[in-house]
Amino acid sequence: MIIFIKKVISIVFLIAVTINFLSASRRGDVQIIEATENIQYLSQKIAKDYFFFYYKQKDTILKRRVNENIEQLGLYILEIEKRTQKVSTKNLLEYFKYQIDEMKKLVNDKMTLKNAQKMLDQSDAFLEGAKSILHEHTYKFSEEEKMLMLSKKAQYLLERVNSYYMASQIGLRSDFKYKKMKSAIDEIDEVMKDINHYQYLMILKKRVDKFSELWSLNRSFFNRDSLSIPCILTDSIEYSQDILVELEEYHKKNL
Repeated sequence: MIIFIKKVISIVFLIAVTINFLSASRRGDVQIIEATENIQYLSQKIAKDYFFFYYKQKDTILKRRVNENIEQLGLYILEIEKRTQKVSTKNLLEYFKYQIDEMKKLVNDKMTLKNAQKMLDQSDAFLEGAKSILHEHTYKFSEEEKMLMLSKKAQYLLERVNSYYMASQIGLRSDFKYKKMKSAIDEIDEVMKDINHYQYLMILKKRVDKFSELWSLNRSFFNRDSLSIPCILTDSIEYSQDILVELEEYHKKNL
């Protein structure tokens, strides 16, 4: 009987250890995924702000903001490096560190269309690399985790659309760039379907409705023949992102 009880205790202990290990691994993956989503967002924001600085070269506040966001990008890279065990992810993070140094050089170098194209290429490289990291650390999300990630995804997609819009405003135009911007617009439309479908509390539902209204208005300006209104669009998108941050915080509390 004593031997049987000891075996039961050992099994229960083993199960508890396994559950704790899986729970810790899951938390680590969530933190990696969230940091990676932040890298996607900042990579696009840095490019957009750089193009805006190109557009308004006397605005030193913009230049400082770009440098601060590059530093923040580096912190998210270190956060992932600390948590991941995957060799391929670690190798990609080393490449990211090199790209960070290149970004810093571009911000302090002469503002030219050639350098602006390099910044756009680097933002795309970060985005592609971040998607690879997400693929390696994915798992089946709960409903709240899914909505949290969708609210973060919508934030970086808004920056992506705006970065390509700003690129066109400074002279970086091509069919290929327009297709990329259009692809991001289509992705936002898809994300909006899920966000609109979620049953938010009334006060948040009104905020979601406001976001939908703003997006319907803004997306009409993201085309080849639109008016040149970068300041108005940027302010509107920043307001939209504030709403998305509210949704993000709501879903974090519900985890």
